[in-house]
Amino acid sequence: MAAGPWVSQPSSVSFCRRAAASAAVVFAIAPTAWAAAFDPAATFSLQCAGCHSVGKGELVGPDLKGVAARHDRPWLRAFIRSSQGLVARGEKTASALFARYKKRMPDHDFSDGEIDALLAFIAAGGPKEPAGELRRASTATPAEVDRGRRLFAGGLPLRNGGAACAGCHTAGGAGGWRGSTLASDLTRVYGKYQDAGLTRALMESRFPLMTAAYRDGPLTAEEAFALKAFLYQVSRSPAPPRELAGGAPLLVGLGGSSLALLFTGRLLRRRRPADPAG
Repeated sequence: MAAGPWVSQPSSVSFCRRAAASAAVVFAIAPTAWAAAFDPAATFSLQCAGCHSVGKGELVGPDLKGVAARHDRPWLRAFIRSSQGLVARGEKTASALFARYKKRMPDHDFSDGEIDALLAFIAAGGPKEPAGELRRASTATPAEVDRGRRLFAGGLPLRNGGAACAGCHTAGGAGGWRGSTLASDLTRVYGKYQDAGLTRALMESRFPLMTAAYRDGPLTAEEAFALKAFLYQVSRSPAPPRELAGGAPLLVGLGGSSLALLFTGRLLRRRRPADPAG
């Protein structure tokens, strides 16, 4: 392995390429099996947690604790499938929510059974807190923040051999010209997920691309905290990236859509045509 801070672990680009290919296979050849294995916890983390909590207060949208008691089931199904469809028809409750939060909730092509499973998950308390006492990113030492920056950029290898975050993301300029824009800029990710949500995202890896990338080389608790501390610090910089400032769904930054997964491998090959580790 050549010397230098940017190659202190196996090629992040090659690793990310293999992870993208693995995740793409799931979407490309087994969509029926994927849909049949509907997981309300994973769905909430992937598609809801960026804007909603369950009993932890308002985020981008309302706290969902008790949502099934506030609205009847037919309304909830219609709203989850297309909130803007209800707004366009002048439905009063949907229109009032849109006027209050001023955010367009994405449409979701869920079946009645899938929506009911998701509502049951919310009624049962929603996402569980990470095991053990949750340490706040604001308590990190300067040394821990710096360690997180080096882990993110690839200057310090991950213990279990996972790829550096900068192979797919950038955050606060970390990684310099080597920081990738294949997935969203994570400079504002902490503000969306906060401590508990970001810890879950880093440790549980429910997002398809992250699952493929870190299944055999998961982050340690210390690495996850250092990365969270770094992301907390960069989130406090004055100029937010356009896509997050505009309220784009955060799932793109931590996993992406199936279409993005299908093309990530091709894009990586174009960026590194002579990668010997490919």
